[in-house]
Amino acid sequence: MVRRIRHSTLEKRTPRLKERIQKKPYFVPIGGGLSIGYRRNKTAGTWIFRKADGKGGMATQVIGIADDFEEADGERVLTFEQATDKVRKLGAAGNGGPVKGAMTVRQAFDNYLPTLEAKNARSARTTKGRVEKHILSALGDCKVVDLTKTQIEHWQASRVRKSDDKEAVRKSKDSANRVLAMFKAFLNHAFDDKKNGIDSDEAWRRVKPFHNVGRPRDVRFSPEDTRRLIASIDDDRFQDLVEAGYATGARYEELTEATIRDFDSNGKTLKVSGKTGSRDIILQPSAVRHLKRVSADRARGDYIFLQADGSKWKASDQVRPMKAAVLKAELDPKGCFYSLRHAYISESIEENVPLYVIAKNCGTSIRMIEITYAKLLAEKQRKFVERGAPRLRQRKRSAIDGRRNAST
Repeated sequence: MVRRIRHSTLEKRTPRLKERIQKKPYFVPIGGGLSIGYRRNKTAGTWIFRKADGKGGMATQVIGIADDFEEADGERVLTFEQATDKVRKLGAAGNGGPVKGAMTVRQAFDNYLPTLEAKNARSARTTKGRVEKHILSALGDCKVVDLTKTQIEHWQASRVRKSDDKEAVRKSKDSANRVLAMFKAFLNHAFDDKKNGIDSDEAWRRVKPFHNVGRPRDVRFSPEDTRRLIASIDDDRFQDLVEAGYATGARYEELTEATIRDFDSNGKTLKVSGKTGSRDIILQPSAVRHLKRVSADRARGDYIFLQADGSKWKASDQVRPMKAAVLKAELDPKGCFYSLRHAYISESIEENVPLYVIAKNCGTSIRMIEITYAKLLAEKQRKFVERGAPRLRQRKRSAIDGRRNAST
C-alpha cells in the first residue's frame, strides 16, 4: 500500500492561500527522487512534478491546477493527494518531463495550458480551441527544436485567405497574427525551462506578424442610436443585457460571467473578470437601479443575465439578436455588442470623465483610449483650450492708437 504523504501547508487550500505569492514553487519530496511542487499564484496555484535525473539535475513539469478556488475534478483541477498520485504515476512511467530536446509542439502547449488556466480560465478555453484548430492540427507532432523560421512562415501564410476581397484578406491576416502570438507564447514558455533542452528561440522569434492589418471595431452608437437600439429589442432578457453593456462599458463575456454576488449594491460596483483580469466597475446610479431590478429575489450564485429559457448566455448567442436589433433600429449594420462599449467610452469622454478613470473602469489602458478615440479627444482638447486657457483682454483701439501717435 502506498504511503499517503501529509503536509500541513499544502494539503489544504486554506493554509496554501496564506503562503506568499512567488514564482519559485514549494517542493515536498515523496520518495524515489520524486517531489511535488506548488506554485502560489495571484489566482489558483499550480501543481508541479519534479524528478531527479541522478546526475544532479531535475526534470520539472506542470501537471495541473490546485483546488484553491474550484472543486477538484481529478483531471484539470487537483487536490494535493490527487496531484501526489499523478506525480507517482508519471515517475513510474518514466515520464519525468520530456527528454531534452524531445518535446513536441503539442507537449509544449499541454505544459503551458495549466499556467494559462490559472491566470484566466475563459481566455484559456478560447486559446485552447484556436491552438488545437490552427496550430496542433498542422504542427503538433513536430519537435520544438526542429522548427525552422521558414516552416513557421509557411504555416503563417497558410492562414491567409486567398480572395479578391481585400477586406477578407486583411481580416485573415489579423486573425493569423493573433494565433501567431499564442504560438509564440507557449513556445517561449517551453524555451524558458532549460530542462527542456531547447537551446534557441530564433526559429519563432524572427517570424514577424503581418503589418497594418489590425482594425478597431469602430462603429459607435450615439445616445439616440442606443435608445433606438434598446427600444427595438423584443426579448426582455436580451434587452436587460444590452442595457447593462451600455451602462457599464463591460465586454459581453464579462457581463455573462458575472453572478449576483459580484454586484455590490451598497458599494455601487460590479466585479467582472475578462481578458484583462478581474476589476470592479464603478456604477453610475441608473446602472445600480438596473442591476437591482434584474437581480431582485434571486440566489447570489445565479448569473445576473440569463436567456429567456433560463440558460446561460454563450459566446455567440448574442450575435443574431444583436444583428436583428441593429437592422430594426436602422443603424450601421456593422454595429455589434462591442459598439455599446464604444458608446460608453465616447460619452464618458464627452462628459469630461478623466481618462484614467475610464481606463480603469473598462479594463483597458489610457494609451489604447488615446489611439482608438484620437479624433474625439482632439476635438475635446480644442474645447478645453478654448474654454479654459488664459485669455487676452480686449484693449480699446483709441487708447492704443493715441500712445503710438505720441511716440512718433
